[in-house]
Amino acid sequence: MGGIGKRQIALKFTEEVAKQYSHIFWIDATDKNTISASMKGLSSIPEARNADVDDNTESVLNWIGFL
Repeated sequence: MGGIGKRQIALKFTEEVAKQYSHIFWIDATDKNTISASMKGLSSIPEARNADVDDNTESVLNWIGFL
């Protein structure tokens, strides 16, 4: 389904709702490995480190749930 504008739709949506949220995270959901890598990357941002978030998907999702 390449070339039908999915990325542009996501970007436009993000622009329109950004003020309603404190954080917006982009997750590469190509497959399980990229999802896991994206979540691990989120665990390294300063706010997550300050909250003692581990570098596993469950820990990151729990942290996101409390934002």
